[in-house]
Amino acid sequence: MARPTHVCIVASPRPRTGRTTVARALIEFHRLNSGRAQGFDLDAMDNALAQFLPACTMPADIAETQSQVAVFDRLIIADETPKVVDVSAHAFEAFFNVMAEIDFAGEAHRQGVEPVILFAANSDSLSIRSYTQLRARFPGLPVAPIYNDGIVRGHNLRGAFPATSAVALPLHVPALSPALRTIVDARPFSFNKFCRRPPVGTPDLVAAELVSWLKRVYLQFRELELRLLLSNLRGSLKEALPDDLFAPSRPSA
Repeated sequence: MARPTHVCIVASPRPRTGRTTVARALIEFHRLNSGRAQGFDLDAMDNALAQFLPACTMPADIAETQSQVAVFDRLIIADETPKVVDVSAHAFEAFFNVMAEIDFAGEAHRQGVEPVILFAANSDSLSIRSYTQLRARFPGLPVAPIYNDGIVRGHNLRGAFPATSAVALPLHVPALSPALRTIVDARPFSFNKFCRRPPVGTPDLVAAELVSWLKRVYLQFRELELRLLLSNLRGSLKEALPDDLFAPSRPSA
């Protein structure tokens, strides 16, 4: 059985939620894990993701029809290359409108592509409402909230952003210290390169903090990937087995 192609859609209707940092880390996780990943940067105003990871990221303006076609044509390809879509606040509504109009979720399932929405949670009413609407709009897709301590530390988001299934459990991103935040936000920066060889002069405590942060985040990405794979396997087995396999047997005459 072919390995499903995972498409992780990292999104938020609000800016400055740590969304792009999560997308960057997710791409680098897949590159470290499988040697390949494809990013899609839909923030036409900034293109931060493309600036951090230019070798594997495609920038696109989802407001343009040609860009819409180019993005979704690539997302629907079952090539076993993990894909990460960074959906900025200004692209949020347009992206999900197109996704619904073309029935991307249904076509993805037919093609062996497994989408999952990672929603960068915030405590404001727009974020809460958008999360609820996404769950209703795409009932067959896992929608996992991201709780980012660096953005909404001290807020209890679990009530407003509940898990949608045993697959889409919340991701918890620890806060970064101000010193490390400055390093991570300097373009271009690579998590994996830093961990392999911190720049000369980097304090040991700062380097150790990033390694610890990345381990915690990568572990959650690994657990999400395993849950998605297990869910796909269960679905494949269910489709392969005859419908009457577990039907109660009739007593013989």
